[in-house]
Amino acid sequence: MRIKIIKIKFFFRKWKTILIFIFLIFVICIIIAISIIKEKKRTVAVVNGYKITIDDIVEKIKSSPESYREYAFIDTKGVVDDYINQILLFQYAKKFERKLKKDIEKKIKNYYMEVLTQIFVENILANEIKISDEEISNYYNTHLNEFVIPERVQLYEIVVDSKEKANEILNRLKLGESFERIAETESIASTRERKGEIGWIEVEKLNPEVLSLISQMKPGEILANIIKTEMGYHIIKLTGKTDKRILTLQEATPIIKNLILTQKKKVEVENLMKKLRGRSKIEVNPNAIEIIKGKIK
Repeated sequence: MRIKIIKIKFFFRKWKTILIFIFLIFVICIIIAISIIKEKKRTVAVVNGYKITIDDIVEKIKSSPESYREYAFIDTKGVVDDYINQILLFQYAKKFERKLKKDIEKKIKNYYMEVLTQIFVENILANEIKISDEEISNYYNTHLNEFVIPERVQLYEIVVDSKEKANEILNRLKLGESFERIAETESIASTRERKGEIGWIEVEKLNPEVLSLISQMKPGEILANIIKTEMGYHIIKLTGKTDKRILTLQEATPIIKNLILTQKKKVEVENLMKKLRGRSKIEVNPNAIEIIKGKIK
């Protein structure tokens, strides 16, 4: 009887161990599955096995000029396509890596120095800079003109190639048809992709004739006059209007902080350069300067 009990206990221990082992495998499988799902969500595209992640695209956009960042917001898919093309070209260029090694090393040397210096200034030097509330307040009070928000209007448009078509659309709009739907399906302007949205425009930048007409309108109204330009015949809808005003100190604070920080970073870098030059041994070859000039003509 005792032997039988021992056998039963051994049997349960054995199955307990097996069940624990199965449970652990199950947990590991779940963790792996979650990781794969997360990785898939972060992956924008896969090019010949090379994964392009969301972080890759965001970093490219952030490190690009302002004009490219604006383009990226309007046509994000276009940015992804650009990146895919870059990867394709990179993969093909890898075949010539050995042949181009010396040229690559020269580029990397200068690029590495530039990137390291930039990150040092932004992440180390800038962190030591303090900006007081008094500095922000003083800058605001002495530069109020920099924080003036001009009067602006938000406009939508439908552009067609004939006055007859424009009049027809105006009549349809009076009967209640959707401005945005017509703009999306019948406008010949590039704004059709945004359902006719032109965006916010400073009143001062508007054509005087257009300004005089729009100034009488309220948001939601459609301009009764058809405006002719080189592009065609425009039907305009006013969807928003803001008055001229000055940003409050609270609103302007992030802008001022960035301006002061930029100025202080420049001063810190100049001061650091003076110290480094003062304690460094630097020898410049005048003949080399002339050789450089000849090579870059």
